[in-house]
Amino acid sequence: MLGTRRFTLKVPPDARYAGYVRSQIVALAREIDASPAAIADFANAIGEALANAIEHSRTVDAIEIRCSANRKHLQAIVTDHGCGFDEARVGAGTLPNALSERGRGLAIMERCCDVFEIESVPGRGTKVVLGVALGEPVASNRSRFTALRHAVRMAVF
Repeated sequence: MLGTRRFTLKVPPDARYAGYVRSQIVALAREIDASPAAIADFANAIGEALANAIEHSRTVDAIEIRCSANRKHLQAIVTDHGCGFDEARVGAGTLPNALSERGRGLAIMERCCDVFEIESVPGRGTKVVLGVALGEPVASNRSRFTALRHAVRMAVF
């Protein structure tokens, strides 16, 4: 039986590292035979979290990406130590006007994942928790979300 696979990356807040991060995520997910659709969703969500950290954290400190994968789920935590933001002022899950060129990152992350949480503290940074369930579907999205959220939170990195 294939066990849990993990990695931690620390990259500068520079878009030139996004391809490297994506290649590591895809390789990890392929190790546990995740479906191409699950891999694409997971990689896209992490890519959006990384892009937001690069663009909005306003720091030169490294961004940390911790990933874990097993036959049940893919999970990641993307952390920056930048300026943070007031979570109450950000509308996760809402899309901007169709003609707007920006503002879709949080909605994309939420739609690509079964688990999507943001913790941000102004002046201290932001942590984005992402998870994709694998294998047989659970009876309902809510129970799937609850079970996976617990697994992501309890994962030992």
